[in-house]
Amino acid sequence: MGVLTTSQTSALRALSHEIHSHPELAYQERHALAAIGGLIEREGHRVERGIGKLETAFRTHIGPPGPSVALLAEYDALPEVGHGCGHNLIAISNVGAFLVAAAVASRLEVGIELIGTPAEENGGGKIDLLDAGVFKKTVAVLSSHPAAQGSWGVGGTCLGVVEKLVTYRGVASHAASSPEKGRNALNAVIRLFTGIDGWRQQLDGDSRVHGIISDGGKAANVIPARAEAIIGLRAREKPTLDAMVDRFVEIAEGAALLTGTKVEITEYLRYYEPVTANAELSDVLAAELARLGIDAPRGQLTTASTDLGNVSQRVPTDAVRFPVTHTPIAGHSDAMREASIADLGHKNALITAEVLGAAAVRVATDRALRERISA
Repeated sequence: MGVLTTSQTSALRALSHEIHSHPELAYQERHALAAIGGLIEREGHRVERGIGKLETAFRTHIGPPGPSVALLAEYDALPEVGHGCGHNLIAISNVGAFLVAAAVASRLEVGIELIGTPAEENGGGKIDLLDAGVFKKTVAVLSSHPAAQGSWGVGGTCLGVVEKLVTYRGVASHAASSPEKGRNALNAVIRLFTGIDGWRQQLDGDSRVHGIISDGGKAANVIPARAEAIIGLRAREKPTLDAMVDRFVEIAEGAALLTGTKVEITEYLRYYEPVTANAELSDVLAAELARLGIDAPRGQLTTASTDLGNVSQRVPTDAVRFPVTHTPIAGHSDAMREASIADLGHKNALITAEVLGAAAVRVATDRALRERISA
């Protein structure tokens, strides 16, 4: 089995620092793409940029053409906290996995490819790539994510999420001299949140509803003719989430009826479907971790969401969760940003690279395993 060389390890650490020090938001990851592509090309591999009509997406391939095992890299950042989700580590663990697999490319029965997937945090780059047919020949997907929980894991799941922009329109009027002539759009938003608060009592333990008032008017002495809220809905199973959306629409329409306003509900964030893990891939990843003396618990639910869920609903998928701290910290935080550039995070990302690379090779060289994965 291939392993990372000392020079490759150094190059991957440098790549992580380069991405981390130049945080880029969704679909703008040009610096990260240049850095990743440059490393891969220096290793002797061709990089296809702009796949799926996304400027900052890429693909590189080893082995025979046709069906492939895909390793998915992420490299976009967050507003304000930069790489507070550790996507620099996701990038190097999957780039490293590709380099590990490349050392034994002549043995492969199907190809192995590294796919760069932009805009995970906001936009859904993997959904774009799915829609463009990038995964149509993919037999299995492997990836990784740094764990703010401080532990290893495989076979994890995530909630699906839908975000809606709710806009209420009423009638403006002077709030003191002629309030009776107005229809208060802000009151409708407040009724919406009141309805949601009551609804939460009936939700199951894994479901979530959360939101903000994104526009509540501009002056205290003017009854707002327009107000809006952004609401996120999350659930573990797609049918549950679909039913939540239906109920949410009823609550939003009820708030409009109560206040004599009009309501418009539109998509704010694309539908990130729940992540489902393939049990056979979990077995492979757990075995590779065990070979290195690492016990990886299975099946942890993360109550965040990712566009990897959309891929997992269509292609057998699993990911390694690797710790960046010894104790839990908050994700999407300054603490997570600092942990994502520290020694422990890099050490475990590079271990993950070897685990993912070995797992990809196993899948790509074992027809019976591939049949079990797809069964």
